[in-house]
Amino acid sequence: MNAWRLGWGVSAAILFIAALACDAAAPESSESPSPVAAGEASTPQPTPTFDAGALLEEFPDSKPVNQVIADNSDDKRFMGRASIKFRKLKGDDILPVNIAFAQGKCTDCQTIAVAVQVIVYKRGASNVQPQNVALAANVGCTRCVTVARAIQYVIPVDDFDNVPDNVKRLVHRLDQELHYFEKVTSINELTSDEAAARLQRAVDEFGELHQYMVDLMTKKTGDNDGDPGAKETGERLRQSPSPSPSGSAPASPSSSATPSPTAGSPTPAPTATP
Repeated sequence: MNAWRLGWGVSAAILFIAALACDAAAPESSESPSPVAAGEASTPQPTPTFDAGALLEEFPDSKPVNQVIADNSDDKRFMGRASIKFRKLKGDDILPVNIAFAQGKCTDCQTIAVAVQVIVYKRGASNVQPQNVALAANVGCTRCVTVARAIQYVIPVDDFDNVPDNVKRLVHRLDQELHYFEKVTSINELTSDEAAARLQRAVDEFGELHQYMVDLMTKKTGDNDGDPGAKETGERLRQSPSPSPSGSAPASPSSSATPSPTAGSPTPAPTATP
């Protein structure tokens, strides 16, 4: 299967495998997600549709992985978890993995997980197969909005010592925005939809790099997954061209390209809270 078509087919397979692994230990990550709280013995507790631990088992440890987990169990809270990783990959096997996993387990809460991976590799690599996954779930939720977004750039260059300036600026700009998300805790200051809109504006400042990008987003609204009225939307916001098996790739980005100037962190446009 062409790796650039990972999308929902692989996601569905992962969900199935994770469901079989229901007894697996809770996932560990640098984000330190809160464990599912035990409820009253007489009250059945909903269980996650999948878990990030089983998800990560699908990818060999040898691959460069960027993983973000946002696990929100605080009522009326905004939680943003994000990571941006810039890597220079050498050799013929270019197999980066980028995963965003968001889960809501609360009331009137907003959650967003954003994983951004920027990979540069030497032009001519024969096996270029990036994988990009965005998964979201609502578990024991009431009026939750939960968003997972995975943005992956895979960029060929001729010289590792001469990475185009616009690629460096992209990393700095997105890092600035993601740091802001992680500082916010109040839904009065920021919602998941507003965070997604801010991120989109930052990405669009570097339109000349869109040809190297795959951008996936999954959004869950409502209560528990599977309940009547629960909604899921999945979007492939952008799909870059599939790399040739022979290793040919699009032209390297020009270092002379100049993105739209920005002054600090942009002010979010008013957005109605779902």
